[in-house]
Amino acid sequence: MGPLLRVLTSPLVLLPALFFTPLAFGGPVADRPYTDGASSSPGPDHYYVGRKGDAFEYAKLPGGPAEAQNTVLVWYLGTNQDKEPVIRYRDGASSGTLSCFDHCQFVRGATFVGEKLVQTGRIRVTNDPLIYMIMHDASAGRLRVPAKNDSFATGSR
Repeated sequence: MGPLLRVLTSPLVLLPALFFTPLAFGGPVADRPYTDGASSSPGPDHYYVGRKGDAFEYAKLPGGPAEAQNTVLVWYLGTNQDKEPVIRYRDGASSGTLSCFDHCQFVRGATFVGEKLVQTGRIRVTNDPLIYMIMHDASAGRLRVPAKNDSFATGSR
C-alpha cells in the first residue's frame, strides 16, 4: 500500500502546523537537489526529484534496508472554486486526486487502484510531510512550470 493511500485510510488527526515550515523541506522545487535516494545528514525524509515527462516526481527515502525507494508522480490540474490547488498523483498501483481546502490546511482525496475507488477522505496537510510538500509547491505555483522549460524534462540531471 502506497504512503498516500495509507494516509488517506488513517483517521483524521489534527496537529498544529508549528513543526512544519517550508524551510524544513529544503526550499522551493527549483532549488532542491536531486538526492539519488541517499542522505548523509538527518533531515526531511521526502524529496523533490525532478521531472518525468509532464509529471513532477517526488521520492520518499526507504524506511529500512528491505524497503525500496518509493516514487510519487504528480500532475498539477489547476485550482478549485476557492482558487486552491488540485493535483493528480500516481503512487505505485494507486492513483488519485488531492484538492486543498480551508487555505490548504486540509486536502480532500480520492484513491483508486486500477479503476476501482478504494478510499475517499480528508486529512490535515501537516499530518504527512510528502502531501504537505506537494501541496505547498502547488500552492506556490511551482508545479505549473511547463516541461519544455525544465532541465529535468530532457532527462539531464
